[in-house]
Formats: sequence, structure tokens, C-alpha cells
Amino acid sequence: MPKLIQLAKYLVYSYENHTAARFGDNELKLQAMLYFAQRECLAMVGEPLFEESFEGWEEGPVLPELHFFFEEGYDPFEPLEMKKLTEREQFILDRIVFAYGQYEGWYLADLARHEASWRNSRPIPAAEATGPKLLDLVDIRADAKKVRIYDSLFDVYLDELEEFEGEVLEP
Repeated sequence: MPKLIQLAKYLVYSYENHTAARFGDNELKLQAMLYFAQRECLAMVGEPLFEESFEGWEEGPVLPELHFFFEEGYDPFEPLEMKKLTEREQFILDRIVFAYGQYEGWYLADLARHEASWRNSRPIPAAEATGPKLLDLVDIRADAKKVRIYDSLFDVYLDELEEFEGEVLEP
């Protein structure tokens, strides 16, 4: 099973476990949360969570590999599969659930459409578009530099700690 599918399934699993609510088949929410997970991973460790590229669709950033994710034989994540994901992958996805899980898909997509990476992927004027353009990883990295990393355990942003000098965490 491709890593991206495992990550998407784990995100849904994490959401349902931490919120005690069903994720449903909200592909828009899944796509936006995975965009924020990619950005968060770049902000925290300086490398992408997954290799697949987002396309700049009108609705927001979309991973074409996950289009129709819930309609094409979706099987829930099994806890026995946990060892197939690293602790870092689980940690990043759990953080995204805590930060964005309470929002609806359209709200998250709107947040993602305010990111420079999505805006840069959209041709001007949009009517001349021949198809979606990829979000450049360099642009997502630029968006990631604007992220303030919050530690909910200590209720503090990392850049507020005296020892923090702005470097990313070691992978």
C-alpha cells in the first residue's frame, strides 16, 4: 500500500480517535488537512511528509492520487498497521488533527487557498488555465516558514523559548 494512502487512513483514524466523531467521506477536509500536514512537516523538520505533489485546483490544494479516496474501496486504518508509520509521521498528523480537526472542509480549503503556494499555482487569469498546475515545494516551504510551532504540552510557541534559535528539528 502506498505511503500516502497509509498517511491518509491514519489521519482519518487519528481524527476519529481524538474527536470521538466520524470523519465521514469528506475528501475536501482530508485534502486540506494533508496540505497542512505537509506544510507542518516542512516547518518542523525541513523535509516533506510525503513525495506526492499537490495540484492547485479551484477548491484548493489536491493530491490527485487521493481523489475519490473514500469512494474507491476505502478501508479504515487498522491499529496493527501503526508500525508501518514512523512516530514522526503519526505525531505530525496528530498535531494537524488537534489544530484543524474541528473545522469544516470548506473552511480549511479556504485557509489553504490563502497560502502563497496555492495562489502561485493558479494562472492569472484563471479562464486561460488549461489544467491544474502543481504547487511548487519551494512555495510550500516558504509558507512553512510563516508557521509558528506550538507545543500544547507546555502551552507555548517554540519561538518563545529562550533556547530556540529558529532551526528546524532534526529528522
